[in-house]
Amino acid sequence: MSENNESHLVPNRECGQCTACCVVLLIDDKNFKKPADQRCVNIMKTGGCKIYNKRPSVCQEWHCAWRFMAQLDENWRPDRSGILLRSDENGIIFQPIQDPKKVLTNERTIELIGGGVAQGIPMSMSIPTKKGFRSYSVSLNEPLEIAVQSRNLFTIQEKMVELIEFASAQNTSSIAD
Repeated sequence: MSENNESHLVPNRECGQCTACCVVLLIDDKNFKKPADQRCVNIMKTGGCKIYNKRPSVCQEWHCAWRFMAQLDENWRPDRSGILLRSDENGIIFQPIQDPKKVLTNERTIELIGGGVAQGIPMSMSIPTKKGFRSYSVSLNEPLEIAVQSRNLFTIQEKMVELIEFASAQNTSSIAD
């Protein structure tokens, strides 16, 4: 990444009223703390942040993958797609913010996941477990490889549902207050 944190962003692509990251992300700044998967107290009803000009550095520097992946259209904005796409050194992470079975098995999502798996791009998903507990992360490449090779949407969807059900049943640690 360049020294200008925003130089890699898609021009004229703004968060708008989307506040998905304001709920999903852990904020552990010296001046402000917020647990992951809990709504930030600074979210305004119309979207945006009450402390925008003084927000923590993680809020200033972090961007979801939709903000810098030009190939993703407007429908991939997290509040529209129901998925917060994150990227890191390990690939792309699909984090549902709506019903995982619905948003992670639709044709558009399967096309993106399947394309990534086929290209060898590391893909994973972070699935909610019980309320008040951390999500469970599942790598998608190996479990989906055969289904993706079949190029059959129904087969891939069935495997995704199986992985979602497995992940959501896992025991994870509680989210600290």
